[in-house]
Order: sequence, then structure tokens, then C-alpha cells
Amino acid sequence: MENAFQHIVQDEVTVTPYCHLQEAHDGFGNEVQYGSLSALHDGIRIVSQGVVECADYMLPDEHPEDYYLFPSPLTAWDSQIQWLAQGLTAEGIMHAVHSHMTYERFVTDNQTTAIEAYTKGAGVCQDFAHIMIAACRAAGMYARYVSGLVVGEGETHAWVEVWHEGHWLGYDPTRDREILEHYLKIAHGRDAGDCPINRGRFYQWTTEKMIVNSSVNSLN
Repeated sequence: MENAFQHIVQDEVTVTPYCHLQEAHDGFGNEVQYGSLSALHDGIRIVSQGVVECADYMLPDEHPEDYYLFPSPLTAWDSQIQWLAQGLTAEGIMHAVHSHMTYERFVTDNQTTAIEAYTKGAGVCQDFAHIMIAACRAAGMYARYVSGLVVGEGETHAWVEVWHEGHWLGYDPTRDREILEHYLKIAHGRDAGDCPINRGRFYQWTTEKMIVNSSVNSLN
């Protein structure tokens, strides 16, 4: 994603078996590539690689969309989350979410809501982000979900952007830190359902198993 803090110098996406890709933007302004395969195949491999120049993580925005202020399918809040946010700044909410939650795989899935994850007290980065977004919106702050990559990690990551005085600022509740650098943004939306890494539809009978591996390194 090209934006104020990251400039795409070079990028290439290849699909095996070969698939011609077209480019577009979704309703949230995310860049998307899409295509279709009509020939029979037993697997799809997608490789994305490139070079990105990054500056300080800050995105100017004079007027956020109001849907970043209201509940979405995965970021509705209850009295517990509302209480969590009471009187706190975005950074304070981030600390509170991190303190409440334990990072644990396989206790949630991609349909788990912020309320369900908060009640469990455990989950992965998607759940940490959903809870922080719900709490920020409950406190009257514009907040949105972000999917992307982190330098040195081999899988995708999720974090939060909160609008403050004309800018979107990045927060990572999973790691309990404000984002300044070493994060590569792919997409944003109301919650994880708006910005999956990939999305598709199969025709005819099939089974599906998706494996995502990523490699991000700093050139400095």
C-alpha cells in the first residue's frame, strides 16, 4: 500500500499456475489485485516481493470516515470493554488490552468478536486489535484495523490505527508499543473482515487449506 510513510519502489506478484492479475481499489482505498483460473489445478502459490522505503509511521487525514467510529461485525463492545476504555488515551487503552490478554493460538478464529476474545482473555494479534478498536470507539475515538507485515517475522500481523489531531497513529497492542518503524502496511478497514490478505471462491467440489509464509528484511 502506497501512503505517506511507505513508498513502494519495486513490487512483483506471481501466481502459479499462471493467472493474469488486474488492479483496483476497494471501498476503503486498499489496493487489490484480482484474477481467475479456469484450468483444473490442485493448488495455488502466490508470491509477493518488492522494495519499500519507509519513513515515520504517521498518516495525515483531515476527516476520517464515520464508520471508524461505530461498531462493526467484529468490533462491537459491551459494558466490560466500555469500562476498560473509560478515561484512557489510545496508548492507555493499548496498555490495558495488552495487560488483560494472553497471546495464545487456536483459542479463537477469524470470526471471533472483540467481546468473545475479551471474555476468553486470550487470542492472537487479530483479537488484541479488535478489542483495542472496540474500546477506542467506545471512548469516542476513530480507530481502524490494519493488516500487514513486521520486519523479521514469518507471518502476517495485525495492529490498530487511531486518529488524533489530523493524523492516524499506529499502535500494536499485541506487543504493547506505539508503532514508529519496521512495520509494512498492506490494508486497513473496520475490522479483519474488511482486509484479508487474500480472498477467493472455488467452483466444483474441493477442500481448502491455506498456508501463508512471509519474509521481510530491512535494507539499512
